[in-house]
Amino acid sequence: MGVCCYTFLKYIVMIFNFLYMLLGGALLGLSLWVYLGVSMAPVTKDIQGYNYVLFFLMGVGAVMFVMGFLGCCGACQESQCMLATFFALVFVLFVGQIAAGIWLNSNFDRFRDMVVTSVSKSIKRDYQRIDIKTQAFDVIQVKLKCCGAEGYRDWADSHFNGALEIGITPNTGTFSVPISCCKNVKGPACETATKDLPLIVGQGDEPDDIYTEGCANKLLELVEEYNYEILGVVGAILLVEVLAMIFSMVLCCTVRRIDNVKA
Repeated sequence: MGVCCYTFLKYIVMIFNFLYMLLGGALLGLSLWVYLGVSMAPVTKDIQGYNYVLFFLMGVGAVMFVMGFLGCCGACQESQCMLATFFALVFVLFVGQIAAGIWLNSNFDRFRDMVVTSVSKSIKRDYQRIDIKTQAFDVIQVKLKCCGAEGYRDWADSHFNGALEIGITPNTGTFSVPISCCKNVKGPACETATKDLPLIVGQGDEPDDIYTEGCANKLLELVEEYNYEILGVVGAILLVEVLAMIFSMVLCCTVRRIDNVKA
């Protein structure tokens, strides 16, 4: 009976470590996919700290993958040293993930402001200057049904409208927005609707044929839309980590007890 329980525990530890390794690989792959994505990445990479977050997630994924592999080897070889090391590393990573989650939750407003500022600077400075960013922002505006960073008026003092410096609007009284701001890009009225927009309009005189909401808020809403999915993935990772720590420590203590009996 004792041998059966020990064998069962050993394989349970191996299974949980294998799941941990798979989760690490999935996190690493997802982070790489987001970083190398060709649609929105050229714009979102300009967001302050965006790359650091992705690099952090890649690092966590890679460490989880390696730790899961070592945990499997430790359970298979019945190595107290490897199991104890695995427990310690998972515990440190677990605490770090909790701390990172608390920090992000308490600084979300700051993150929101950084997104708005960075996206605004990017479109005003780089649109029509850097082709890949121009194409990326056109994709964002069409897919998310938005225009500009905080609103369509962001285009007034952009390079797209001939502004020599960011924040200095050409003295023409009107401005234009890209075709991708149109609600119906292929419609006959689209080209007319995007040109000669007044800098100053009366209340209720917002244009009807173009999107007026900013893309920065749309990007944040997209993140919030998948909030539960993200929390579900994080919760699954934390649960696997807790179970892996429990079973690895129990197995480590069992191996030590067996070694003492043999001695």
